[in-house]
Amino acid sequence: MINILTDSIADIPKDLLAKYFIKAIPMYVQLNGSVYSDGETITPDEIFKNVEKTGKYPTTSAPPPSDFLEYFDCNEPSIFIGVSGQLSATIKNALAGKQELGKKDIEIIDSRSISIGYGNVVLQAAKWRDEDFAFDELVQKIRDLVTASRGIFILNSLEYLYHGGRCSAIDHFASSLLKIRPFLNIKPDGTLGVLKKVRGSRNKAVKELFNYFTDQYLNYEIDHISIGHLDCIEEAELLKDKINALGYKKEILITKIGCVLASHSGPYPLGIAFSAAEK
Repeated sequence: MINILTDSIADIPKDLLAKYFIKAIPMYVQLNGSVYSDGETITPDEIFKNVEKTGKYPTTSAPPPSDFLEYFDCNEPSIFIGVSGQLSATIKNALAGKQELGKKDIEIIDSRSISIGYGNVVLQAAKWRDEDFAFDELVQKIRDLVTASRGIFILNSLEYLYHGGRCSAIDHFASSLLKIRPFLNIKPDGTLGVLKKVRGSRNKAVKELFNYFTDQYLNYEIDHISIGHLDCIEEAELLKDKINALGYKKEILITKIGCVLASHSGPYPLGIAFSAAEK
């Protein structure tokens, strides 16, 4: 059987990892001089409480090449689908691990996305694997789905992005002063872009998120929808109901954001991931 591998930023629930025989390689969170494995030895709530208590913000890091060796060193061929190479050293380290091992039947795929934006891809890859696609055909189908995948999300503030060095002091100041809630998207090249700067209430930001998705839904063939959140399940369920009301009949996965993305997003991120094809 072909091994389907990913990293923990894909934010795939553990029950689905087990169901589809997917292995998720843990990322790392550094906090107060200690190093934790994402989702294994620390939780987002613990991160946020520590920031409130100490004023010190977390940093994150990719698994080193040696971590990948442990997962790649097997008899079966493997496909690793990882977080955007524009945002993390994960893909680079995976390639280094492959080179060190010297195996040819390992494919490294840059998702050019984050979190549920490629968690969907990983799950679909495992489903296709179970349909007995040949290795090369499966790799091509995954790459095509990566190209079609989209991700949009809102944050409550730019506080964590600013302290993580991922937004400017000017943007951070303006966001704090004007109560702006950033509305971000994942660009085709795997970087993050600002779609809108929503000024006002959280409800307004959630409406903007749904309105943007609705425009996509009306203009493209939309599939593989999932909703990611952290401690805002009511909003996630509301989005799911609204998407179903548009006429979408397939399953919509709601999943909880993990520690690595939470370290950069801060509390209450909410996003929608999907694939979009021309009608």
